[in-house]
Amino acid sequence: MAPDTGIPAWVTYPGERWEAISPTEAGLDPGKFQDWLDAHPIGPGTWEGESHGEGEWGCVLTRGGYLIHTWGNPDYRYQTASLGKAFTWALVGLSVDAGMIRPDEPIRLTWTGESELSHPHKYLDRGHHRTLTWQHLIGRKDEYEHRGGFPVTNGYFWRQGSTAQSSRGDPKHASVPDWAHWTGDPFYDNYAHAPPGSVGMYSSGGLWRLSQALTALWGRDMKAVMDERIFSHLRVPPERWDWTPGRVVHETRDWYPHMPGYGDYLDPPHEIGGHPVRGGPGWVVMSAKDLARFGLLVATRGTWRGERLVSADWVRGHSGGNGSYVGGESVHYTSVGRVTTDAGPGPLPDKLFVGPVKRAAEELAP
Repeated sequence: MAPDTGIPAWVTYPGERWEAISPTEAGLDPGKFQDWLDAHPIGPGTWEGESHGEGEWGCVLTRGGYLIHTWGNPDYRYQTASLGKAFTWALVGLSVDAGMIRPDEPIRLTWTGESELSHPHKYLDRGHHRTLTWQHLIGRKDEYEHRGGFPVTNGYFWRQGSTAQSSRGDPKHASVPDWAHWTGDPFYDNYAHAPPGSVGMYSSGGLWRLSQALTALWGRDMKAVMDERIFSHLRVPPERWDWTPGRVVHETRDWYPHMPGYGDYLDPPHEIGGHPVRGGPGWVVMSAKDLARFGLLVATRGTWRGERLVSADWVRGHSGGNGSYVGGESVHYTSVGRVTTDAGPGPLPDKLFVGPVKRAAEELAP
């Protein structure tokens, strides 16, 4: 084992490019792996009217820092919907690690939004917001829900009196919950309707408020912070990815063509201190190859080349919302990145593995 990290010595880290190895070199049973590939076809996907051309999708599978298999175009970049929440998690973790905040302290001690938020009822030192913490808005690692009391996550459906997130529908989200006050205006209604911690609901509106607070906390562009603290180490240069500002989603009525006005809830401020507020709820633009690097960071629980970049509690994957995904696991040290696919792999079954990555093991042998 490598000292202090608990990461097996056979785990390596990609340089400028991924090095591809065979399934056998990756410690997989090649026959069983091929059977698994045949049983899990992956192809292009679309979500809520998105338009993608030929080859505009991709998926990457890695193990121990090596590329094992790709599907489609692994260099294709497109906004990845809610997958960006994984990056917001990391930003909260970086803030905690730096001693800038404590997860369970009220956000109002850092930023109230007074004179910047669109209405006084949204100020973070008023109403239910007085007890609103960073942890309430980001959620818990083992939960899908957020507990800030923010019910809005989709402007299109909120106008219809629903908290549904997709036109495919979900009976669980058929109507606005009893604890929320509905006016039909997602812009006006993006605030804490219930005491934080008292109710749970998946809420991109709450994550947007968190994005504003994080931008105020750092006094910097959140993308620049991630570039400096995370992606410069992962060898992902700033020009190779983007994080869509909330203003763009708010002003692009057909961001999701089947849900016109989806981003109406993304209220100002759209810039704080001259810095754009990035889409904390999602909309990272990144290729499957580079997402898999973040997935490897998830697998190594926040360490990279023996250096801890972020505490393990704050690095995680997220399923996304338009066929995009990033994930990593810490048993076999695989990682996955997907962009606009119709399906795709999560963790591989244990039965496929016969040992550690042989390439790395051979290189480490005396």
